Order: sequence, then C-alpha cells, then structure tokens
Amino acid sequence: MVQRSSSSDATSRVPAEQVRELTVSQLAAILPLGVAGYRFTDADIYNLLVVAGAEQRSLESVSQQFVGAPSANLVRHYLGERLLWPRSMDELEARCNDLLVARLPPGVVGHRHRVAIDLTLLPYYGEYADEPGELRRGPAKAGTTRFHAYGTAYLIRSGRRVTVAVAFVYAEDALLDVLEELLTRVDHLGIGVHRLYLDREFASVAILRWLDGQPFASIVPVPKRGKTLTGLLHGLHSVRTTYTMTSAEEGELTFPLWIAVRYAMGRRDRHGRESLPFAVVGQARCELTVRQVAEEYRERFGIEASYRLMHQGLARTTARDPGLRLLLVTIGLLLTNLWVWLKATLLASTPRAERPAARAWLEAMVRLDRFRDLLIEASKARYEVHTALAYPFPLNPGFSL
Repeated sequence: MVQRSSSSDATSRVPAEQVRELTVSQLAAILPLGVAGYRFTDADIYNLLVVAGAEQRSLESVSQQFVGAPSANLVRHYLGERLLWPRSMDELEARCNDLLVARLPPGVVGHRHRVAIDLTLLPYYGEYADEPGELRRGPAKAGTTRFHAYGTAYLIRSGRRVTVAVAFVYAEDALLDVLEELLTRVDHLGIGVHRLYLDREFASVAILRWLDGQPFASIVPVPKRGKTLTGLLHGLHSVRTTYTMTSAEEGELTFPLWIAVRYAMGRRDRHGRESLPFAVVGQARCELTVRQVAEEYRERFGIEASYRLMHQGLARTTARDPGLRLLLVTIGLLLTNLWVWLKATLLASTPRAERPAARAWLEAMVRLDRFRDLLIEASKARYEVHTALAYPFPLNPGFSL
C-alpha cells in the first residue's frame, strides 16, 4: 500500500485511491452483489455508499455530485434485489458483523480487552415502518420518540475504538438478550473480556444479576433515582458501599456500589461537586480505584464519543427499510475500524526506533476526517464531477452573475 516517493526522500505515500480500494473491496468481498454490467460493477455501487457515509449525505445527493456514477435509484435497486430482500435480518446482521471484523488491528484477537457495549438510537420520522416491531420507543430526542436501535460492542486499541459486533434491536428485545448476543459474538472472535463497561440503560436487576456470575468485572453507571440511592450521594469523598436495587418483575439484588466524587469544573455546564454511582459486579476483582473507574469510563469509554464517531461515517436516509439502515450504520462503523487499522498497520511497518515519533505523527495528522477526505478525493478522481449548475430554462441575453 505504501509508496516511496523517491530514493532520496524518506517520505512514503499512501495514495487516496488505495484507501478507497481498501474500503470498497472489503464491502464487495463480504457483501457481493454480482453486478457486472457494461457500465457498473459492485465496486461502483459500494463506492457511492462509502462516499455518502464519508460526506454524511444522502445517496441522492452524492449521485448528483458525480457524472459517471450510478444513480441513487440504481444503487437502491441492486441493494434491495441482490442483498437486502433475499436475506432475513438475522442473515444480513451476520454478514454485517463479518464485514466489521474482516480487518482488525494486530493484537486484538487472542487477547483480553476492556470492552464496552451500548445502545444507539437513531431517530425515525416516517409515518409508519414496514413492521411496527422494528421501532423502539424512547425518551423524546430530535423531535421524535421512535427510533431504530442498534447494540454495539467495541474495545479500545491504541487509544482508538474498534467496533467488533453490531446487533439490530427490535422493539420488544430485552436488553439482557442483546447483551448476551453481543458478548457471544465477541467470544466467537477469540476476543476475551478483561473488564466490561455498559451504558446506564443496562442497570437493571436482571442484567446485574447475570453479570455478577460472569468471570470478568463489569462496571455500570446507576441512574440517580430513589430516596435510598440519592441519600448515598451527598458525601464529600469517593466511597465503596452496597446498594439494593428492587424491581417488581425481577425481585431485588444487593451489589457493590462505588461512588466517585469529583468537581464538575464546567463539564456539561455543571459546576461544584458531583457524585457518580457505579455498580461493580462480577467474579473477577476490579483493580481500579473508585476515581479511576469514573475517569476510565468517562475518558475512554464515553458513550457520547462513540456515538459521534459513528455519525462521522453515517449516510443520511429517509428509507424505511431496516436492512438498508443497518447496512448504512455498519458502513459508518466500518470507516472508523479501517481508519484505526490503517494507522496500526502503518505503525507496525515502521522501524522500531522510529515508532514513538511515528505514533505522535499519526495521532496528530491522520485524523478520522482526513481518512474520510482521502475516500472522497479518490472518488472524485474516479468519476467526473459536475462543475456547473445545469439550469433548464433560457436566460435573458447578456445575463451574468
């Protein structure tokens, strides 16, 4: 992949076209469409999807940007006829998971990692869905209470998130079932869990009871509800205590509660002292201090940061088809994974003595937006780009802007 610019110049080059080819070929290999017309191939179809994700635009918008690319309708036709409709959601989900892990950075498989699992809700504004059970209700956000939901499992490798599993979450799916499905996928990849971080939505009696029997430590922020819990959150120092959570359907559970006390210092427009309660359960001992748990959760496994990363590669759509939406979400996750893989590969190919400087350069210069720019520029070079506005009506003589 890397090209040496000249014999006298130590600078090497990674052409934008090879970055584009890396991304598109992986999609075509894992999700073949069999398009072999006189004008377009699988690569052309997936190239439009990749650019839509990289630019965070719709297929319609991107297709109008290029002269020689397939139309948005043609892309949707091939995807529907040859990928989405012939497969069940379960089969499509399995193929999307294969796509995510086709290229993983070295050192991921065969080792134990800190893993995080969260639930992402993407707003849905349509009048109805093909199947009502596809939409999950949630608190009002972005003008709606109906969402397509996705569970993701990711780990931190060299300071960057790598998503290793994704699951489409139906309206009636229990979160414990989603959790077990994602962890099963992680286990089948040969990835061990050293410590598990979950979003606060997973703080329920059933889930905490199940996690307490697992061979790894799990850390789950507990919602600040109820007089008993809020009464524990007025201390001046971080503490370890116990707390009993009660549910009418699931019974009650007493578990270790770690309360981290810190000063907000303007975070989320808050000031003064704040108390952060965490459930710490599992058969393995958590070697962190209370403050370290809070810092690691916030800085390394922040759910909001993961959400923003996915959106940097997520194409826009108004389509109702949950299969198409799952595919677009997977491509958004894939772009981040390939960005991490590219940086890890470049670093591993650098002479050992140069790696500290190379690591610092990669962190500063090869940002995710730069990776997306390479994909976009390579596509512009591949297809002719519209450089004029085609106005279909006559103008008065002598018109000029």
